[in-house]
Amino acid sequence: MKHILVSLVSEQTIPNILAINQFEPNELLFISTREMEKRHKTRHILECLAGMGRDYRQKVSKIEIIEDSIHDCHHKLDEWIVGQEDCDFTINLTGGTKIMSISAYDYFKDFKRLRMIYIPYPKNEFVTPFPKRSLSSVSPIAVRLKVADYLAAYGLEIVNGTKLPLLAHEAKARRELSRWMVEHYEQIKPLLVMLGGALRKYRDKKKSFQFTGPVDKATSEEKKLLSQFQFSCNGNVVSKLLSRSEITFLTGGWLEEFCFNEVYSLVGHCIDDAVTGIKIKNEKGTDNEYDVMFTSGNALYTIECKSLDQESDKKVDALYKIAALQKDFGLRSKSFLVSTSPHVLEPDGLVKPAIAARAEQFNTTVIAAGEVMNFGKKVQETLGIC
Repeated sequence: MKHILVSLVSEQTIPNILAINQFEPNELLFISTREMEKRHKTRHILECLAGMGRDYRQKVSKIEIIEDSIHDCHHKLDEWIVGQEDCDFTINLTGGTKIMSISAYDYFKDFKRLRMIYIPYPKNEFVTPFPKRSLSSVSPIAVRLKVADYLAAYGLEIVNGTKLPLLAHEAKARRELSRWMVEHYEQIKPLLVMLGGALRKYRDKKKSFQFTGPVDKATSEEKKLLSQFQFSCNGNVVSKLLSRSEITFLTGGWLEEFCFNEVYSLVGHCIDDAVTGIKIKNEKGTDNEYDVMFTSGNALYTIECKSLDQESDKKVDALYKIAALQKDFGLRSKSFLVSTSPHVLEPDGLVKPAIAARAEQFNTTVIAAGEVMNFGKKVQETLGIC
């Protein structure tokens, strides 16, 4: 018997995707509205499913209804259902407006081969409130979305998808070095300031750059860092032909890679997927790059890293950038701001109240300089499930 899953389309696409993966129907019916179709929500769901290996684009029907009209919904369902009355139906009541949910319930409630489900998102579970004679126990949802899946669900395109494996490989290869740099940050900070000032303008412009510059009174840790990168030394002058990857690393990438490795070590436990250096484009054509992204429990998390003292951002306006970018990611998006800047902290070492309040407003956890080494633990505490 053919199994059809009926989905109500709304702003949040994830519950539709979870239900379809959970029940693996033969065909889909989307009940949508003009506004949701203008925003391509049905298309986003189908493209996400195709990327996950469940391509329903040739096995889907869609009706577009007036969202506050039960009569219009029932009339269009009457036209669609001809010849399919005896199919198995699963009705996902999670999306849409309240009127759409009532309309779908009222239309299908007397069908013999019927199951109605509701996903209390953001929980990864569903209940079966109808038919009433069935047990309405809570059932877990097994599927877990990867970063690419989550982004596709909201119509976001990964611009540099082919480069992500290389970026992850480089970060993992430098894991011990980036961790050592975080541990010895204060001792190598003057060298990082000098290198950052000299190299930052070449970060995204050159495949390589011949660096030459003076290093006065280098600490033992600074000498070790220079040795790690095989700088040539002539008195107090050091030089090296630096690759773009090395330039990126020395101008702040070390902190991004440290954070990536901390979350990557949790993949398969409380984290489902993690990427670094991801560039995405929204439907308006706007590009943005994110230091680190990861998924956990079908929620998306972003990590913004700010190294050195951030003299040009003493008010931590980076939090406003985080908030603006979160709008593309749906309800279950949270962020971390990892900063070595002293301007984040009060003299007693606590995050400044104004910054802490703004971070809470923007669903962001601030990790300040003294806590960076414990970033992995902070992530686990925030998730609360590790």
